[in-house]
Order: sequence, then C-alpha cells, then structure tokens
Amino acid sequence: MNRHIVFGLAVLLALSLTVQAYVVGNFSFEEPGDGKHNNWEDVPYWSSDRVADDSGVESAWPGSTHGDYAGYLMSGDPAVWQLTDTIIEAETEYILKVDARDNWSATTPAKLSMMLYYDDEGTRTPVAWQVVDLVGGEEGPWQTYSLSFAAVDVPASIGHQLGILFQNVSYPSSWIGIDNVQLIPEPMTMVLLGLGGLFLRRRR
Repeated sequence: MNRHIVFGLAVLLALSLTVQAYVVGNFSFEEPGDGKHNNWEDVPYWSSDRVADDSGVESAWPGSTHGDYAGYLMSGDPAVWQLTDTIIEAETEYILKVDARDNWSATTPAKLSMMLYYDDEGTRTPVAWQVVDLVGGEEGPWQTYSLSFAAVDVPASIGHQLGILFQNVSYPSSWIGIDNVQLIPEPMTMVLLGLGGLFLRRRR
C-alpha cells in the first residue's frame, strides 16, 4: 500500500483515539463560561454531595492550562466528582491526569486528594486513591499529577462505570486550582506509540 495512504489512515486512527481519551465531560471547566461560580450546582458534568461554600470555576487569576477557565477547591468543602460514561473493561489500565496548583494556602504544602472509583448501584467504590503534595508552595506553578489502576487488580469493577473525584484536604485553609482533567485507557497510548514507530520505520 502507498506509504502516504498508510500515513493518512494512521493519522485518522490516531485522531480518533485521541478524541476517545477525553471521556471527561467539561474536562477544562469551560462550561458554563459565564463568569465565576462558587459551587458546583451550575457547572455541567461535575457534582458534589452538598453545596460547596467556595469551590467551583473561575477565569483570569490564577490562570489555567487549557482554555480560559479552571476549577478551584477550598479546603473543608465537599469533594467534586464525576461519574463518566466509561465502562471499565478487562485488561485495561486507566490513567487519571489533572493539572493542579496551590492558589493559596495558610500552611504548605497544599494537599490534593485524587480518587478513581466505580459505581456499584449508586455506591462509590474506590479502586485507586492518593493524596499528593502540590509542589511550589503558595501560588506555585501548575503541575500534572497522575493516578492509575488496572482493571485486572479489581475484577469486581469490570463492567461498571468509572468515576473520578477530587478534594482539597489541606488544613486549616487553602484553595487549590485544577484544570485539564484527562482519563486515558492505557491500550490507546500503546497504539499511539506503535504508530509513532511505524512512521519512523517508513521514513528511513
């Protein structure tokens, strides 16, 4: 087959797979896009178990890593979560990535809790969880943090919807910024790496 045709088909495949990586609704908090919201009631796709006092979406300061808006979390507020449309499949590893920064904290480092869970008839059942210390201290730089789990390690999760959750667990007072939330199935990343190798071989 003509290598230009092969290249074109591979690019189309890569683009379609990249789209599939963004299974998180409103992943960069651009909606509703009408200014600051200090709770999650009017923010599409995202929810909290009770109304937050001062967590939601904002633009301008402190900036963002994707688009014009970012989410923010105040310590003491409930976690923000999203039950995605992703159905957990066997032999698949899922990687959660989020850009985060310490907007302001009375005590550093600010601490961000990240969780992957599956929905079991309305119950959130954790499959992976960690608390990360945000680098840089107060008003530090944006950094990407990751959390992953393999379905084979939690077989009870297979066939259930996958959810994500974030919470500012700093003490006593803190605000954390979050943006560009991605949920990536590992086989997809391996295919993209394979395509990259194919292109390199055909260029030689």
